[in-house]
Amino acid sequence: MLKFFTRIRILLWVLALVGVGYLVSSQVNAKLAQAAANLRSLETQTETVYPVETETVKTSDWETWRSYYGQAKSAHTQNVTTYEREIVRTVNVDVGSPVKAGQTLITLQVAARGAQVQSGQTAYDEALLNYNRLKQLNAKGGISKSEVDAAYSRVKAAEASLKTTQSSLQRTTLKASINGIVAARNVEPGEIAEAGAILLSIVDPREMEADLMVSKKDITRINKSTPVEIRVDGKTHQGFVKRISPEAQSGSGLYPVTVGLPANSGILPGTYVEGRFRVDTQQSVVVIPSNVVVYRGTSQSVYVADGNKAKLTQITTGEGREGRVIVTSGLKVGDALITSGNRVLYDGVGIVRNVGIAGKNNQDDSNEG
Repeated sequence: MLKFFTRIRILLWVLALVGVGYLVSSQVNAKLAQAAANLRSLETQTETVYPVETETVKTSDWETWRSYYGQAKSAHTQNVTTYEREIVRTVNVDVGSPVKAGQTLITLQVAARGAQVQSGQTAYDEALLNYNRLKQLNAKGGISKSEVDAAYSRVKAAEASLKTTQSSLQRTTLKASINGIVAARNVEPGEIAEAGAILLSIVDPREMEADLMVSKKDITRINKSTPVEIRVDGKTHQGFVKRISPEAQSGSGLYPVTVGLPANSGILPGTYVEGRFRVDTQQSVVVIPSNVVVYRGTSQSVYVADGNKAKLTQITTGEGREGRVIVTSGLKVGDALITSGNRVLYDGVGIVRNVGIAGKNNQDDSNEG
């Protein structure tokens, strides 16, 4: 009987311990659940959300321009030279002097040539007088016709010699062949003018042009209808293609393209100019700001807004200029491109955004030559 009551007492103790354990376990689980809920609430409250600005991706036309350089020059110039070595008598103009076609610029010594002309004139007069005398004699039967023909030949020879000396005398007066301004003076009175040496240079500033040296990759895309912009001292002028050389210069391998400058542009001869040719136009391409592109090794990516999350998207880019670049793959029309605040983002992070529009008309340019 005693053993029975002992077993009953042990059983009651076991039941009591089990009840206490269950109660403690329930309280612990409740506290753990509350702690987990509190932690989830804390995480929700402390999740980082970045403010960003976005642009809706659109397509636009893209113009490709290339820049090349050269010096402005007058389309009409005259280099004043002499045919023979002679002493300079007078120089009637100076650098900067305006001149008109036909105006006398330089005179050379004429003493020797004047004597030659006088001698030639005398010889011609005598030959002509003798010819007329013999012609009359032949008419009367006094001499043969062959003698008259020989006299006529001597007249023509004397006439030719006279014209040559007269032409030589005329070349001692050097005149302007164009209207313009004296750009250079390389001789003074009393000096010897060498045959072929440039004594004066005259330019006509009313019509200017420039020779621009163009690379091989662009020369086939330039013709007389190609739009050209001329930039000088921060100002842009509209030019036009005048001539295109089919042969590259030896050494540089560049092709001279002569571009006409607008009249009354104020561009002076010798001024360095930048000529921009529109060599290509692409229709309906995606263009984005180049500063939003993230470079990681050889890959290129941008962030787009996917709901309230930032999504890292790989892209491929093409030509670019002045803060804009073409995207050839990876983006499509309608994507919400993140354009501001993207430097602190990572894939999947929360964002709050403002919306703009991407896809403005842009131009591509590079310096060549």
